[in-house]
Amino acid sequence: MQSSLEIAQAATLRPIAQVAEEAGIEPDELELYGRYKAKVDLAILDRLADRPDGKIVNVTAITPTPPGEGKTTTSVSLVQGLGALGRRPVLAIREASLGPVFGIKGGAAGGGHAQVVPMEDLNLHFTGDLHAITAANNLLAALIDAHRLHGNRLRIDPLTVSWRRCMDMNDRSLRDIVTGLGGRVNGYPRQTGFDITAASEVMAVVAVARDLHDLRERLGRITIGETYDKEPISAEQTRR
Repeated sequence: MQSSLEIAQAATLRPIAQVAEEAGIEPDELELYGRYKAKVDLAILDRLADRPDGKIVNVTAITPTPPGEGKTTTSVSLVQGLGALGRRPVLAIREASLGPVFGIKGGAAGGGHAQVVPMEDLNLHFTGDLHAITAANNLLAALIDAHRLHGNRLRIDPLTVSWRRCMDMNDRSLRDIVTGLGGRVNGYPRQTGFDITAASEVMAVVAVARDLHDLRERLGRITIGETYDKEPISAEQTRR
């Protein structure tokens, strides 16, 4: 019996531009990442604003089997079934995280003959969005610690700092750690930890932002901790 990876590698992929054309997406609404991956420009929403909305089926709260079949595999299977019936379904799932990739579940994009391909690209890098969110999250964490080291003008109480670093990996040894060891040049010691990128607040903000301007405002309103007088401090305040 073939593994999910062997099935994915044996699949004959169609160019994403061809798939997009069949879905009614214009060439100038497509940002290509190679031959088999692409992003769709949000301008398509304006072009299709007069079209009636389609129906949505939300697949959630499924207990997976020991090998990992759960929400994604069920969702992919449902879309394949609707396609076989002559419908024009579109599947929306979140980007795979490295946590399940290196666990018993394997990939986070389905399995067997009900999976999204190319598997290696999707699971290990895709279009780089998770890496960008990780960098943005950790930049704020570094800014907070640097602010405290260089005078702490905002009077940030280190015991109230709730902003944690993140990485795209489930590593239990990094969940609760102490940073800033090694002398003053490395900052002040502080208890903190790492979250997985897909569960970070930046990821949540990106998911609900309407556009770049809205994203910028929401990121600035993130609360990172409190002053010694119990006043909340936002991310925007740390850059002034």
